[in-house]
Amino acid sequence: MKKHWLIIVFLISYFFLIVFKLTSHPTPFFDWDETIYAQVGREMIREKSLVPLWQGNFWLDKPPLVPLSYGIVAAIFPKAPELSTRVFTLSLAILVLGLTYILYYRMTKNQILAALTVIITSFTSVFLQRTQVLNVDVFLYLGWLGYIVFYSNFWVSLLFLAIGVLSKSLLGFYPVVIFAGLYTYQLFIKQIKPKQFKELITPLIIQSSVLLIWYVIMLAYFKMPFVKAHFFDSMIKRVTASIESHFGKRTFYIDLLFNQLGALVILSLASIAYILRDLFKKKNLLAITLSLFFVPWFLFLNLTKTKIDWYIYPIIAQFAFLGIYFIDLIKKYKLLIVVIFLITVGTIFKNNILNKSLLNTYYSSYDNSYMLAVHSKNVCSSIDVLVDSGSRQTHDTLKGMGLLIGTSEWWGNHPSIVYYSDKKVNFVYEVGQFKDLLVKPKTNECFVVNENDLSLLSNTRSIKLSKQFKDLYLYK
Repeated sequence: MKKHWLIIVFLISYFFLIVFKLTSHPTPFFDWDETIYAQVGREMIREKSLVPLWQGNFWLDKPPLVPLSYGIVAAIFPKAPELSTRVFTLSLAILVLGLTYILYYRMTKNQILAALTVIITSFTSVFLQRTQVLNVDVFLYLGWLGYIVFYSNFWVSLLFLAIGVLSKSLLGFYPVVIFAGLYTYQLFIKQIKPKQFKELITPLIIQSSVLLIWYVIMLAYFKMPFVKAHFFDSMIKRVTASIESHFGKRTFYIDLLFNQLGALVILSLASIAYILRDLFKKKNLLAITLSLFFVPWFLFLNLTKTKIDWYIYPIIAQFAFLGIYFIDLIKKYKLLIVVIFLITVGTIFKNNILNKSLLNTYYSSYDNSYMLAVHSKNVCSSIDVLVDSGSRQTHDTLKGMGLLIGTSEWWGNHPSIVYYSDKKVNFVYEVGQFKDLLVKPKTNECFVVNENDLSLLSNTRSIKLSKQFKDLYLYK
């Protein structure tokens, strides 16, 4: 600990800085991902289910680890689930940063290089956002990094592989694929013998086979609905189509990487060329693989059609490391390295702390849908929400283009209403269907419309306005 005091002090300071922000300005779960994971986790705990649930329906798109983990944390700390689950996410992010340091220090034996990689990564906007909200990406990346750091330990690496697979399904096998490719290439160029190859590849096969049992169980129980939801909708479609409005230019992820790391991306290209030089000389292929471990993932992302900012989350540390890799090449000039370190840290501190951008950036607020949901909890037995006209038009356009998946209509445009009302919520995308529901409302059944759709209720006598929340109207 004395030797690595710098990174320890930083990680502790970073943790308490984010905790201070979360506690000093609490906010509700933001619409879409956070409320979905919170609600699914709550239902899994309530129903004692190992399969994700959304309003009583099996959510087969995702493995169970992420929502179940959040559900357990929220159940342990029920008074402030927004805080407890986010601090849990932050704790996982600290583990990710710690493993990042271990990985790059182990490769270079350079504390400044490894620490600076962590510091640069931790203050990029994408990493900061994923550190403070409920998400699946931190689980996946933790699984990947843990497997890389402990790949020589069968049981520990199996644990981290399970974290990756049970959080993001087949993508969790990414490190196994990379190591298998490395060993196969070494066998092909006769750097290792068939006996050594068998010894190296066998643990990978056993570990993968253990985790494939989950797929066998799900397939046996749910059959084709699982195949369609889990593989076709959630995986194949994301690669082949820009589903659910996630459009972007062909250079989307390249542009995003420049946005996060700036000139370091250009420096990283020089580092990649320098490292690949040893590849052609067949020198230490393991070290080369570890140095460029996530570059293939970045290349794959650029081939996918679905464009989402946080998919770049596992890439940031990789290119931050490559961007400052030159520090290892000038390690004899210790004073220069110290100057580079101080200038970099000083700039990051100025841009994030002194100008208070970190503390003043929030990802959700107490908006109209939240207020409506909290009010509805005590007055409604169920809620029918007519999705606003803009979202309905987008939905119809995507449907016509075949860019919806099986669960696209589950969430509406405000899934937080489900969590904070804790009632059965029916999101309606067709005006005719909504009008039919108005004909014979059930006891204490509530209806929600946007102000642009108020004319639909002009001739309705069976329900009356209960309360208005700016542009949202609650009828009962």
